[in-house]
Amino acid sequence: MLMDPEYKKLVLRLEKHYPSYAKKSTECLGRRKYLEEDPFRTPFERDCHRVLHSFPFRRLKHKTQVFFAPKDDHICTRLEHSLHVASISSTICKRLHLNHVLAEAIALAHDLGHPPFGHLGEDAINEVFKDFNRRHKKKLPKFMHEAQSLRVIDTFRNSLHEPLNLTLEVRDGVVCHYGERNEKALKPDYDKNLLLVGESAARREKPATLEGCVVRVTDTISYLGRDFEDAYMAGLVSYKDIPPNVKSVLGDNNSTIIGSLINDLVDNSKGKEYLQFSDRVYDALVEMKESFNYKRIYNRIELKGQEKRIFGIMNGLFNHFLKLLARKELLDSKANNHNYYTNVFREFLKDMNYPRATRKEQKVVDFIAGMTDNFAMACFEDLFEIQRVI
Repeated sequence: MLMDPEYKKLVLRLEKHYPSYAKKSTECLGRRKYLEEDPFRTPFERDCHRVLHSFPFRRLKHKTQVFFAPKDDHICTRLEHSLHVASISSTICKRLHLNHVLAEAIALAHDLGHPPFGHLGEDAINEVFKDFNRRHKKKLPKFMHEAQSLRVIDTFRNSLHEPLNLTLEVRDGVVCHYGERNEKALKPDYDKNLLLVGESAARREKPATLEGCVVRVTDTISYLGRDFEDAYMAGLVSYKDIPPNVKSVLGDNNSTIIGSLINDLVDNSKGKEYLQFSDRVYDALVEMKESFNYKRIYNRIELKGQEKRIFGIMNGLFNHFLKLLARKELLDSKANNHNYYTNVFREFLKDMNYPRATRKEQKVVDFIAGMTDNFAMACFEDLFEIQRVI
């Protein structure tokens, strides 16, 4: 089924003003696997909806952004962060006459592969891998949530037993969204072959579209002020702690910080094939991120003190489910001697229908990375309580 002619005319009219370096919806490069065209949605609109209705996206509401506080309704979650990135990216794209729907789709999907417990959870998985490699003389690759997000898009199955199968442009923007580098200017890799983009692109390649670059920059814009507000609510910092230069250039609250960064980025990127901050605002951004947020928030002993606990949970779950894979009865659907979490793991393996060559370790980390904070804790407590009884 082709796009409805009248709707296509509307899309063409709306995107007629786009500059040559913007990505038009009617010029989408398609998907890895064929999907019949929708009559009343562009491919990028459809991607937004496919993500919104997916199980991995729903689980983001119970995944930590920075502060692990499952009983606090006002601490930012990974779901809220994704919505923030989508909203800010859309605003920037509209002002730069770029494809805001493409940016929204990338933003909504960019953290689908993030594990529980935020960046501490990601660090913990890599510590588990190091310990496992040392003990078993193996070389498990570094876990990166950008690459894992692409695995979720390409491999994980939905309620219809099919992968998300998002467009090539969205896939690329997701796996290349790494924004921890402080980039004053960012230009897309316009010559990239999107058919060749895979997990290896994570933290190595730039997005192929300017919309993807917007999401990469916005990932930082969205969390600078919000992480400060969460730290303030937790009693870790106060408004007077913000460096004077940051306060005078960006502001002293989340709203003004976001506004200052958006306005500066737009003013310095209009009519250009790349994004750019002014020297003054870029310096303030780096100061707040490196000299304030990292030193006063992310590396505080109150947060770092959770590292051992989270490593213990991740290490216990990883080794437990890895041992389970060696048991033939695990996949026996008639077996009734499994506990709840083992049954969930069994159903996960069944739904994934892994190729025979898939490493056991990959299967386990796929399962663990998809857990919410609460599910991971409950699973750990249940499994190891059972072991103590035995």
